[in-house]
Amino acid sequence: MKSFVSILVGCMMLASCCKKINSTTSGTGDPAATPVSLLGDHSFEAGLYLKGDVSGAPSVGEVLYPFGKKSNKPTWQLAEWASKYLLHQSDLVEKDGVKLYENAGKLVSFEREDNTTRIRMDVKASAEYDHPRKSGEGWPHLLIEQEFAEKPFLKNMDQLLLNFEGRLVECVSKMPAGSFDTGLHTAQFQLFITLQNLNPQSPSYGELVWFGVPFYDYRSRQQEVYAAKDIGKDDATGMFIYSIATTDFIQGSFHDGNWIKIGKDLKPLMVKAFDIAKERGYLKGAYIDDIRISGMNLGWEVPGTFDAGFEFKGFDLKYIR
Repeated sequence: MKSFVSILVGCMMLASCCKKINSTTSGTGDPAATPVSLLGDHSFEAGLYLKGDVSGAPSVGEVLYPFGKKSNKPTWQLAEWASKYLLHQSDLVEKDGVKLYENAGKLVSFEREDNTTRIRMDVKASAEYDHPRKSGEGWPHLLIEQEFAEKPFLKNMDQLLLNFEGRLVECVSKMPAGSFDTGLHTAQFQLFITLQNLNPQSPSYGELVWFGVPFYDYRSRQQEVYAAKDIGKDDATGMFIYSIATTDFIQGSFHDGNWIKIGKDLKPLMVKAFDIAKERGYLKGAYIDDIRISGMNLGWEVPGTFDAGFEFKGFDLKYIR
């Protein structure tokens, strides 16, 4: 889960220089009550930088342009940590309006739908693994990421609103008989938002909490709260993970394969995550006033031999001052 931490730390000194971003009028006439989106390029119009298969390494420099090359730089990044099969712009195929990238191990597609873009992300882990994953071994990721241009203080938010509509396309076990271990093997589609201490005077400056929203986990229809150190592979960050329970934000389960629409204020759960991190010895010397919302990633982590796909649309993170 090292994903974009190195970029965030390198850009911390810019955190106080917030850029203007698009907002959506709430109709109240009160600017303070106008939801402001943290995300840039909701339609993926400018494409996605490819980050390669090694977490923390420099970007490979290639860009996916599903809707053609543009003059403005991509806001999105695509990470494929620990993957054998990396996507390339040359993989692009268009069929019935769908912009599709596919190889032996991955599939990513983009389709414009009304005023939004529908995204599909598949990992074909049966092609990625030569044997059932063992403890300490890496696992394939397929993640879209952003570092936020504006990194607002959590304390200054009245609400942080998650909007999301998605469905599980499939998740098929390809584990050999008798090899499945619930402690080692699964397929997870999830959102992580970074709650980061960006106070340069703080002793834990740069440290963060990985705040998780678990949309899908093969092992269970419902997930309980998960709160622990980020470990399990060589490039783990060692930061605190707080992943909320599915009952905190959703009715039903993505296991059923139906489209589910989510609208949830995450701020109270983020404050709780910060408090628990402090109780467990993380973010030493930090106060809630030091915490900013600095970035996110969304997608698959597949530490088991599963062929899995998920599609979504209408994804946004908006805050009300």
